[in-house]
Amino acid sequence: MSIKRRIETARNLTPTETQMAHVVLDMGDRLHSVSIKEFARAAHVSIASVHRFCKKLGLEGFKELKVEVARSMARQGRNADVDINFPFGPDEETSRIVSTMGSVYAATVRDTSEVLDIDQLERATELIGSARKIGIFTQSHNLHPAQMFCDRLLSIGRDAFCHQDVERQYRSALVSDERDVAVFISYSGLAPDINRKLALLTERNVPVVYIGTAAARRRHPGLAAYLLVGDREHLQERITQFASHISVQFVLDILFSCVFAADYDRSATFLKGALPYTHLPVPPA
Repeated sequence: MSIKRRIETARNLTPTETQMAHVVLDMGDRLHSVSIKEFARAAHVSIASVHRFCKKLGLEGFKELKVEVARSMARQGRNADVDINFPFGPDEETSRIVSTMGSVYAATVRDTSEVLDIDQLERATELIGSARKIGIFTQSHNLHPAQMFCDRLLSIGRDAFCHQDVERQYRSALVSDERDVAVFISYSGLAPDINRKLALLTERNVPVVYIGTAAARRRHPGLAAYLLVGDREHLQERITQFASHISVQFVLDILFSCVFAADYDRSATFLKGALPYTHLPVPPA
């Protein structure tokens, strides 16, 4: 687990510990040459506070913190040659674009794998597995992977819906309750009407599985489960939503696989039983 993820997933950080976290991230690889006394002075805290901060991150002490920061910086160095937002320039050769886009996919999957929490994934799987109905709420470019996820759930006998129309989304939320589950997808957590929709679902005690960045989680705390995605994509300075599309699709594929595997025999039996009604026609010989 990277130091950035440890900090993002740490529970109940005090204001002082949050201040130390910012200092750690700001220092980056410079932390390697800093003593614990120098770090404490830079963060305006006591040495005892530094030790408590390290323990809260699941680390033995300041030395291990420095090792984890060095590892994270090395990882970033391996990914530094991939510009997620502008992976190619004008007059780029086709072969170069093929190679670069492969690197974008690899870096995005790597980033998302690093921040995806297994406990949260298992919680989301349990919620979907026991739900009467699964509502998938999103918009814009996330609608395509969301609707594909919905179709896959239907293919294994799960009652799911994913409405493009905003009015249908609200009406579906209004008839949902604690027996259902909502999968809410917003990379940044800044989608239009997101607060209103989440409030509506919360009022009706609908468990929400949220898919988005760590920043989005901070904007919308208190939900049932969070499936985090890599966050290197800029919200405006970019060619298009390459990384956010890849990361959301990746997480949805993992989530579907976990739901299928959790009740494998039932899922496989329904899938097989539906084939006579859903298979493509066989062309004449």
